[in-house]
Amino acid sequence: MSAQDAAPARGRRVDRPERGPSPLDERSLLGLGYVVVAVVLATVAAWPVYASPRMLLVAAVGLVLGLGLAVVARLLRWRGLVGALLVAAFAVVGYALVVVPVAIPSALGSPMRMVEGVRDGFVGVIVGWKQLLTLALPLGEYQAVLVPFLVVVLLGSLFGGLLVLPDRGWSPLAVLVGLGMTAFGIVFGSSALSAPIVLGAVQVPAPRELLVGVGGLLAAVGWLLLRSRSARRIALQRATAGTVQRAGLSGWVAIRRRAVAAGLIAVALLAGAAVAPAAAELADRSALRDQVEPELAVRQAPSPLSAYRSAFAGDGIDETWLELDGDTDGVERVRIATLDDFDGETFQVAADPDDPATRFTRLPRAAGAGDAEFELTVGDGYRGLWVPVPGGLMAAPDFSGARAVALADGFHRSADGATSISIAPLPGSTGRDAERGLVAGDRYRVVAAADDGRGLETLGSPATQSGIDEESYPALTAWVELQAQPRSAEGLATLVDRLRARGYLSHAATDGEAAAGWIERMGPGYAFLPSYSGHSTARIEALFTQLVDQQRLAGEQASDAELVAGVGDDEQFAAAVALVARSLGYESRVVLGFRLAGAEEVDGVERCTEVCTGGALAAWVEVRSPNGDWATVDATPQHEVAPSFIKEGEQLPQHPTRPERPDTDTLDPPPAQSDASEAEAAPVEETGPDLSLLFAVLKWTGLGLAALLCLLLPVLVLLAAKRWRRAGRRREAAPEVRIVGAWDELVDRYVDEGVLAGESGTRAATARASGRPAAEALAGLVERAVFAGDPPSPADADAAWAIVDQETAALRRRDGAPRRLGVMLSFASFLRTIRPARVLTEEPAR
Repeated sequence: MSAQDAAPARGRRVDRPERGPSPLDERSLLGLGYVVVAVVLATVAAWPVYASPRMLLVAAVGLVLGLGLAVVARLLRWRGLVGALLVAAFAVVGYALVVVPVAIPSALGSPMRMVEGVRDGFVGVIVGWKQLLTLALPLGEYQAVLVPFLVVVLLGSLFGGLLVLPDRGWSPLAVLVGLGMTAFGIVFGSSALSAPIVLGAVQVPAPRELLVGVGGLLAAVGWLLLRSRSARRIALQRATAGTVQRAGLSGWVAIRRRAVAAGLIAVALLAGAAVAPAAAELADRSALRDQVEPELAVRQAPSPLSAYRSAFAGDGIDETWLELDGDTDGVERVRIATLDDFDGETFQVAADPDDPATRFTRLPRAAGAGDAEFELTVGDGYRGLWVPVPGGLMAAPDFSGARAVALADGFHRSADGATSISIAPLPGSTGRDAERGLVAGDRYRVVAAADDGRGLETLGSPATQSGIDEESYPALTAWVELQAQPRSAEGLATLVDRLRARGYLSHAATDGEAAAGWIERMGPGYAFLPSYSGHSTARIEALFTQLVDQQRLAGEQASDAELVAGVGDDEQFAAAVALVARSLGYESRVVLGFRLAGAEEVDGVERCTEVCTGGALAAWVEVRSPNGDWATVDATPQHEVAPSFIKEGEQLPQHPTRPERPDTDTLDPPPAQSDASEAEAAPVEETGPDLSLLFAVLKWTGLGLAALLCLLLPVLVLLAAKRWRRAGRRREAAPEVRIVGAWDELVDRYVDEGVLAGESGTRAATARASGRPAAEALAGLVERAVFAGDPPSPADADAAWAIVDQETAALRRRDGAPRRLGVMLSFASFLRTIRPARVLTEEPAR
């Protein structure tokens, strides 16, 4: 054995067996601190989702349980598969013990209810995420909605604690866990940003989101810097143990190093704050709850107003739609659907997932006592997507029967509370295009507040001018001008009264067998007149054309009875009243539903007491005042006085008589008056391929790549800088300069590897301090190249760089993958040039 093998190499310490890192050393405690900060930021990010103080308790319990289990697992040295199973078992047991008192407090009523609560807690781990996306925000403590947040905090704290206890090479992965916990509130929250705040002359957009984002970045970077500093200090203490002298950084150098780090962080934060508003303008923020199924189902469903007349055809007039059981006092109407969007063809329920005002969400079922509570049972006459409920519904209906779970899970309500739906598939219907909603036999109990009963007199003056295109409605505009009424609530009330008084109720185009039922209910004196279905712009314009022509021919002195001319039913007159209100500047919408016993009686459409049949189906209008309140107005026309149509050049007799059945030939509307003929005659517009999906994919792919590039930009710049530095040294023309560059490259590699902290004194001393034979060989070659009388040859330069390449390959083989990644991303070799050169490990004393 040689002397070199017998004695330790100079500058190297003798390896001794070491115990593993302590699970509660300085760096591990720093890691625990980061996990705690990450949970705090996750709670702040998720606050708008719940807005309940109980979520603070959930966060605290989940943090204590998760970190406590991680500490116990590390102290007891649970490792391998057995250790993982023990951790999983204790996590499940701990979760079962705390889920009810912490996350489901409503289950604390009785022992049986607690057992059900534990079941709901474990079921909520799987299905609770869907509740978060479909319930209206904020969620509060409704049912088991806090379960997903408890799971996130518990698992995040547990995994984060296991990663940082003790601190090892993979501990920085805890940053991903922390960011994942913070992302919970962003992903399951609303797409609406927090209101900007003004600080002097500066407006800060989205302050809550900016606080969470900046706080998460500072926490992650701060922990990693403190961790790196602690690891470096400990490594230097070990490397310099037993040496003659140790040199540390001076106070000024330390200040400069910290200033550089602080400057980099400040630049990153300022750049992010500057770019964030621009990014917000470039693309709207969207959350998972923005893309839900209810809006798609509503858009695909036909307008319920278009099927209004089918309720009066044949035996449908006597078919049961709803059965009422319970106290309905104070509730005047049950609404099926509220139609607020008119496209010129039909009134539809507005459903745009990008518009919070028209989005459909879940409605919590927990509620206190209301003014009325009763049960509704669906009869044979009704089936469909729309759920008939009172306007003052206080909580989600309590469904019962065989489909109770599916109906409750599929129940959604519009943001304004005007329309309720259930997207539960009908029995036997599956797939994306399945028919959805209620069927005969479905039952549900509702709790509702009493209707306010506001009339048109409460509206006040309109907030805007005409809300329709007058060129598209010349007949409607002409009729309104003929009435000479002011743009006010009184003027609108007068117009509605005249419209109903001058209209005539008819539910069919022919008086055949299908119309016999409703004609009989009109009474013995009723005279049938045909009325065409539909409520498109053409159909409403035809209605107002009849009214305008009759009024102009009858003269200024004609009475309302002499001005009766418009023939139709609630479908046409409700649409007409809504458009008249919009022409005056009011916001309006059409409502389809039933009048209950407490509502004002309207001739022509019966009210419901215990049973609502097809003959009781009605449509009315709601008009919105400038302060946001909705006033209700009925639109059903009269049916006592039949029209006496005047032809051009005729005059009304002084004592007119009403024929028992007027000649229907006098009313022969053109084919364009029928919506069906319009639809058939309309040419099919040829369109190209729909590229909207492709553009959306390209847009979000580009934004994602841009964000990824921003995150990777510092790493790419660092790698490029190291590559350019190495290539520049290697391409030097002079062999002597190229050899010195090889030495600098090797020292930089040692600094990034942690073999050396820097260079000082002679190259020989630095090589001995590194303890690497390659360094000593290269140091000798450099000394000869620099101080020898003869200049070095290109072959000497190639030999120097060969030593560097071999040593770099040896170090890479020695390091594991995480260590190699850390060396690639190390800034140490760049920072060593801004401090006084001094070797931190000297040759041991002899």
